[in-house]
Amino acid sequence: MSAAEQVRALYRGLDILEFLGTEGPSSLHQIHLGTRLPKSSLRRLLATLVERRFVRVGLTDGMYRSNIATLQAVNPRDSVLIARLVEVARPHMLDLTQAVQWPVNLHFFVNGRMRVIESTHGRSPFNHATGGDVEVEVNIFVAASGLAYLACLKESEVLDIVKLVQDDELASAERYGVTPKMLKTMLEQVRKSGYGTRKAPQLRKLDRRAIAVAVHNGQRPVGALAIIWPKKLMDEDEFAALHLEKLQRAAAAISAQLGSTVRARSSSPGAQASVSVQP
Repeated sequence: MSAAEQVRALYRGLDILEFLGTEGPSSLHQIHLGTRLPKSSLRRLLATLVERRFVRVGLTDGMYRSNIATLQAVNPRDSVLIARLVEVARPHMLDLTQAVQWPVNLHFFVNGRMRVIESTHGRSPFNHATGGDVEVEVNIFVAASGLAYLACLKESEVLDIVKLVQDDELASAERYGVTPKMLKTMLEQVRKSGYGTRKAPQLRKLDRRAIAVAVHNGQRPVGALAIIWPKKLMDEDEFAALHLEKLQRAAAAISAQLGSTVRARSSSPGAQASVSVQP
């Protein structure tokens, strides 16, 4: 490849990264339309970007996502944190799905909500069940992942989140009639049992159940790992008796690897500032 061809390939790669930073998760066709690059060239460039870990491909939806923060990124800080969390969590999620057979979702805390950022839905033999949508945000006060996350916080921090989203019709605790007193009781139950479950009657009417355990960086939670299964199969206590220990081990392994990576980066020669992945 000549020098001119190398420069051209570099510019095309940057075009792809800028597009993903601006538009978010995208299919090959969407990137083709947005960058006007031939699909044949895009496939080669994307393969290289994935190999070099600048871009990742969703396990379930097959969408391309940027692992780096560009000037065009909507939320550069979250983009980097999510990319690192997904990178660390994926192998453990796949191992967990292989062990329990059911889909596993990875949630990330952002702006008072829990967002699904990766799922093994497509890798589970029982992927006919719903619940594998990535980028979906759920109400933190009633979702299994949200309660698992909140249970790791101080009461004052929980109340801060309640206030943060109190005027948001979809994200507020009031949407499901959850009062501070009720929330405190629910979180005490999560701490006692070791896992979060769905609490709102509206959510429990769905055809699936979930149990979730928080994922940490050091002492701070960053999200949660959840296993999903059909409601009619068994209740949460029965499912937890079979699989909670495996879920906890996976979450602990992700937390340990995430924390050690950040500590290593922040203490490396030339590091200008401590790196943190807390939300």
